[in-house]
Amino acid sequence: MNRDFEFRQLLRAYRTGIISESTFDQEMKQLENGAGKGSNGSGGFRAFGRTYQSERDAILRFLEAASVGETNAGEALPKWLAICKTDCIRGGIKMVAEREAYHGRAFAQRLKELGGTMPDRNTEEARKNLAYISDPMITDLAKLQRGATRFPNPEETIRPIFEFAEMIKEDHETKEMVRLFAADELSTLKWQNALYAALTMQPDQASASAAA
Repeated sequence: MNRDFEFRQLLRAYRTGIISESTFDQEMKQLENGAGKGSNGSGGFRAFGRTYQSERDAILRFLEAASVGETNAGEALPKWLAICKTDCIRGGIKMVAEREAYHGRAFAQRLKELGGTMPDRNTEEARKNLAYISDPMITDLAKLQRGATRFPNPEETIRPIFEFAEMIKEDHETKEMVRLFAADELSTLKWQNALYAALTMQPDQASASAAA
């Protein structure tokens, strides 16, 4: 695994919230120093651009991050829904909010079953995101744009999660949960980007699409 590939894996994991900024910085330092060369064998369990002691350790860290991120999203999106004025966006947010909420519940339960606990969800990032998404002065389109521009390539963004699911060999219960979670997240990002593109289509493009 070359350095460029590992850097891209780390960056995707950070951008999707799987690892924190401090973990990203730490792993980058190790990468620059030539550390973290393990693999899913004698060298440890390699996932999301970093090396864990074992598959179980990687799963616990993933469940911690995912349970926090999805639970927070499941609570934040209804705040947007309550003030959303755009029918097509509101319809999508209704579905996405439900998915995020049940992802959070399922991952939190699985984390508990494995002996782990959900980390503190009341982070500065979570507070800023809640304030943004519940601000009635920010347009629905601007909120949709934020997600679309942050994740312009849904397949590439979610690919590390699908890869993680495939690497899990022992915990088959979590494996299938992660696989279905990745499919849901890919669906959400595709919807978000496609709707944003449709809403911002130029008049000449819209006429051509209607004619087609």
